[in-house]
Amino acid sequence: SLKTNTTITFGQELNFMITSPYPKVFEEVYDDSTLDFIVLGDWGFNANGTGRKHGDQIHVAFAMGNSFYKNFKKDHQGVKSIDDPKWKKNWLDVYKGKLSEMPWYSVAGNHDWYNNITAQVDYYWSRNNRFFLPSLFYVRTSVFGPEKTKVAWIHIDTSIFYYKYDTLSNKNLLKSNLLNFGVHTSEAVEERLDWIEKSLALQEDAKWIFVVTAYFGGHTHVLEYQSPKLSSPVAIFTSGAGSRSSGGCDGKDWGMPEGTLGFLHAKIESNSDEMSFEFVDATTYNAKVVYQGK
Repeated sequence: SLKTNTTITFGQELNFMITSPYPKVFEEVYDDSTLDFIVLGDWGFNANGTGRKHGDQIHVAFAMGNSFYKNFKKDHQGVKSIDDPKWKKNWLDVYKGKLSEMPWYSVAGNHDWYNNITAQVDYYWSRNNRFFLPSLFYVRTSVFGPEKTKVAWIHIDTSIFYYKYDTLSNKNLLKSNLLNFGVHTSEAVEERLDWIEKSLALQEDAKWIFVVTAYFGGHTHVLEYQSPKLSSPVAIFTSGAGSRSSGGCDGKDWGMPEGTLGFLHAKIESNSDEMSFEFVDATTYNAKVVYQGK
């Protein structure tokens, strides 16, 4: 159970642009000796609800962006405001049980940028802090078990790194948003890459540092895994099949075929040097584990 959240105060006390890394580290402390979580990406299409049957045992959910798609012809991408009906229709009314009580640690995806990306951060600060998105870049630590095992999580927005401003069209708000927030230049990208390096250095005492020990991502609508190698010692988990499906990526060691919906479930024991994980095929309500590893 979650014991305390020592550094989180709700009500935005610092003035900052949402594309600026949040200046504080968020910490949560758990009594349990196991940190149990799911990683669910690209979940915001047609209120599919993938993963909702698997929330009873976990502490937190990680939402890998693209939380709000265009669901029908006259619908809009992303959300328009903190009062957008999609908050209720796509999230609050879909995920019940423990998943309706725990925090969803989120990052933004390109479809979130296509509309009012600020509204998703504002929703956290002013409406519902379970949708945990205090900034597009932020750091958390999880401390758990009798050994006080520390896990560091560095949440980043890769849209800023991936999309080239000069090649974008004006068909949605991505280009204008990048310009308005001043993150359309190579200097802005370098500043955020520098922040990632500094954040990693500050968490060097953590037993696990995510985006170093492991990288979790979505965007591609697949379940895939790439194991650590000498040339690339990071385990790469793609969990982007929360509500849509697509073809896979090159370089994977394992992956589910197109047409699969699902998510990643993982556990870290406080006295272990390994993270156990399983990919769950939740295309139907008879969900099943399709790949396991450590």
